[in-house]
Amino acid sequence: MAIKNYAEMRKIDVLPFCDQREAKDDKGRSIKVPYLNWAKCKELLHQNGAENVYFEPCTNANGSSLFMSDQVFADSKGNTNRCYEVRVKIVIDDLEFEAQYPLMNGSNPVKDNSLTQQRVWNAQTRAFVKGVAMRAGLGFGLWLDDMDDKAEGEEDLSKHNIYA
Repeated sequence: MAIKNYAEMRKIDVLPFCDQREAKDDKGRSIKVPYLNWAKCKELLHQNGAENVYFEPCTNANGSSLFMSDQVFADSKGNTNRCYEVRVKIVIDDLEFEAQYPLMNGSNPVKDNSLTQQRVWNAQTRAFVKGVAMRAGLGFGLWLDDMDDKAEGEEDLSKHNIYA
């Protein structure tokens, strides 16, 4: 059995399989937003025809799975930062591709003083789920529905939004 095509995978309602996380709306109020756990994403791919599904970290020239800008900058409190991101290779049967994702602390970038291996892992799993949504269609509606709630031209970076 082969994995369903993009259009069929896009039609799968993943909301019943999602967990909730705390976020802030555009007015700073706490809200709960759905997210699809990486293990549930993998399981759903298998349930819909995929035989071989996995992701693995990509590494930079130094052998690290953390990619960062050369430019160091400081915030108003003197905390230093860079632009940190991860990349993962995603394999779904014969389909192989990479996805990239920033290290975030909620809607804020991760700063040097709060950089942890757990944040790197979280970003890698988010890269997997978002990469699957973009290339295979599973869960894409989580981001598309996000766009429907906003007026044209508005962006809410506290939510997953592939266009932001």
